[in-house]
Amino acid sequence: MKSKVVFLMCIIALVSSCSKDEIPANKTDDSIVRRTLTADEIVLKEKLSLAAQVVRDVILEMPEVVKEVGNLIDRKMYRDDFIYFNDLFNPEENLELKSSGPGQTLFEKTFDELIVKKSYTAATSELKVFLVENDIALYYPYPVEDYSYENQLPSCTSDPIDNEYENIGYQLEDDGTYSEVIVDEEYSEEYPVWIIMEEEGEIALPTPVPEATSGVHQLRVGHVMSNKQYDGIFGGGSEFKFCLLGGTITLNSATTFTSLQTCNLSRRQIRKEDWVNFQYELDDDWFVSEDGTTDEGSRQFGLIEYDKNKTEFTLSFEPKLKIDKLEVSAGKAELKVVSSEGWIKLDLFKSRENFMKYNNFDMGTGIRDGYRIFCAGGVYWTLPLIKY
Repeated sequence: MKSKVVFLMCIIALVSSCSKDEIPANKTDDSIVRRTLTADEIVLKEKLSLAAQVVRDVILEMPEVVKEVGNLIDRKMYRDDFIYFNDLFNPEENLELKSSGPGQTLFEKTFDELIVKKSYTAATSELKVFLVENDIALYYPYPVEDYSYENQLPSCTSDPIDNEYENIGYQLEDDGTYSEVIVDEEYSEEYPVWIIMEEEGEIALPTPVPEATSGVHQLRVGHVMSNKQYDGIFGGGSEFKFCLLGGTITLNSATTFTSLQTCNLSRRQIRKEDWVNFQYELDDDWFVSEDGTTDEGSRQFGLIEYDKNKTEFTLSFEPKLKIDKLEVSAGKAELKVVSSEGWIKLDLFKSRENFMKYNNFDMGTGIRDGYRIFCAGGVYWTLPLIKY
């Protein structure tokens, strides 16, 4: 969800039709590793926690804000299910909200009244400015509509910063009371949650697919689905990077990326196993001349999932070779890497002709919109090759 990245990638060059690579779960033996925070992070954590308390009281004071905020998030202005506090306090500054927004939001009105009426801390008077100037957002991993009628008031919590799996939060009751709870992914299965967090994201604009001229073969990332949450609940949705690699490709690196597209799936889309139709261009023309004298050759495809925390992975894979049309294992191998990204898949498509030969057939994982489904690590995708 958070998009500041030092783009590192660890890759093994191998040919595989649909092998699944096993990446250890983020949590081991139910233990959570909490990193030591800097002085600035400690201050940020305290202010986010204070904001969660105020938002808690805003909901208890005026439950109607739940629908108001939910409607704004549902407009999908950003790449994940969140809304900036600046949008709630200054909707006229957002071009999309300026034309159809309600003016002052009910959320802001209630927020301002509570700051005056209730005694929090001395820092509360500056909280509104802090939330706006530091790109603080209100994020819901799963909308309240996904929950039972009895659980329509979201619990409030904040990003703990030292981990992405759990934090103390407030469970709200219809009678105006609340109780402290531990908020984690398991908790969110029964209760809706609002999370106050710093978010450096940008407005999610679709990657345009240029209009193709005749005689070209355009390679795209088509439909994408995941049934695995790669990040903790405070880490937001998953950010998958589809790429074509160029330059020198070694055992543990690729020097250049000839194409890179990022596909974001929200936690709700992953929980519900929704297919999302992206249609992002990877190659404007995989060119082979009609007489075959000019051939751009192979395409090295890669897929990784961005993880903002450096983690050690053990990558297991089993390359396949074909001998006399019989597919056999080339032996299982493992590689330990430490990276800010989690490697999921690498395929070498040796030629356009060979890729096209199998791209419209079910290779054991199904067909989506007429194209073969590729899979690895709980992620499923299609790679349409469109001929114009």
